[in-house]
Amino acid sequence: MKKIIIVGAGIGGLSAGIYGLKAGFDAEIYEMHTIPGGECTGWNRGGYHFDSCIHWLTGTKKDTQLYKMWCEVGALDNVEIYNHDYFTCYEKEGKKVYIYRDIEKLRTHLLDISPEDKNQIEELCNYIKRFQTCYMPADKPQDMMSFFDLFKMIKSMKSVLPLMSKLNKITVKEYLSRFKSSLIRGALSSTIIDYYSSTALFFTLSTFTADNGGWPRGGSLAMSKRMSKRFEDLGGKITYGAKVRRIIVENNTATGIELLDGRIVKGDYIISATDADVTLSKLLQNKYKDKKFETMYSNSEDYPIPNCVQVSLGVNEDLSHIPHCISFSTTPFDIGGKVIDSLGIKHYCYEPDFAPNGKSVINCVLTNCDYDFWKKKRENISEYKAAKAEVAEEVMIRIVERFPELLGKFEVIDVTTPVTYERYCGAYRGAWMSFAITPKGKFISHSGILKGLNNFYMAGQWTLLPGGLPSALVSGKFAVQRICK
Repeated sequence: MKKIIIVGAGIGGLSAGIYGLKAGFDAEIYEMHTIPGGECTGWNRGGYHFDSCIHWLTGTKKDTQLYKMWCEVGALDNVEIYNHDYFTCYEKEGKKVYIYRDIEKLRTHLLDISPEDKNQIEELCNYIKRFQTCYMPADKPQDMMSFFDLFKMIKSMKSVLPLMSKLNKITVKEYLSRFKSSLIRGALSSTIIDYYSSTALFFTLSTFTADNGGWPRGGSLAMSKRMSKRFEDLGGKITYGAKVRRIIVENNTATGIELLDGRIVKGDYIISATDADVTLSKLLQNKYKDKKFETMYSNSEDYPIPNCVQVSLGVNEDLSHIPHCISFSTTPFDIGGKVIDSLGIKHYCYEPDFAPNGKSVINCVLTNCDYDFWKKKRENISEYKAAKAEVAEEVMIRIVERFPELLGKFEVIDVTTPVTYERYCGAYRGAWMSFAITPKGKFISHSGILKGLNNFYMAGQWTLLPGGLPSALVSGKFAVQRICK
């Protein structure tokens, strides 16, 4: 039986392993961390569980290809999906805007807030409905599709393709500037990073309103563990605490891996499902150049990479009476040169095992933080810890300004930075998603095949922009399909 060796037990690596086993291969995964999931993770602190990945999971609607795949890999098989009534709540000057899952309810709500935006609101809701017909192709890679497959895919998207072409030319921020109401602009901008192409806004909202972006019970780490169990139940082997030093290449053919401790593991095929930069610059020692990746890595303006600081709090208060996800303006504060003047917080009171009875978890994500600032701080552990403590304090002060009842109620404080994601997951500059799709950048997908290197394939979110869990899932399956081709 031929063997596939997989680097990384994230979603892409687990997917590759499961589909490899289903295709009749032996499969082994080598993971530097002590748990599966990569960035699809969470951790326990002082009786609380802090989730660090899923906000919504694309592919929770039962009649979609992605849902079928999530079930095949064990992620959603017999798992309850929780669909919130609203995506988020935005608050400004005492007024609230809800981004409802029900499009008609959303339309009525926005019209009540800003009748003068009637035409724009009607367009927004119409566009969301049109995007609901567009699903991520997950059956096979586009380069392996037959003429009939391509025709069928294009036909299914015919109503939305011209619209995508138009919306890809402007950013989310530019699209939202068409609304007169600052309340509506603020609410919609809180759903997606504003430098993305505006199609991202509609893909996000259409996914949610179509009941295709729910929350899997148990959260991110639980889902990763279900996938790792499926892999092992099928006969796969995961070795944890096994950092890979390099891919062994003989006569331009990948033949195995060398671990950090010097062990050599041989295989017939190698799939690297770790960070693309780690794969190219470290595991392959910059010996195999790739124009697509070079284009994106060398142009951060057209291909920005989102990262974040996450402040997680264990709170001695039941927060189930407030919106599960709420954004609000605050007095400004500074993190490494970036001024923050609003906060978005989530509680997980709909997850009974995330906090002790009568208590809650608060998760606050601060996006697009300065990686270089945090990397420099990490050189001096005392300074790094002090900087993290300062951020947590600033966030808690502003949460208390909005929710005074929480004064003195913070029991557990945990802060992750871009460097955290780099250290534990190998994430390039601490990224939690792949390259963003912007109006200036081209939509680039990568086959995972490097020119001149045989029996080697890449998987993971970096091969399918803009990344995320569905891209990682699909990429693992695609890598195995290319091996079988």
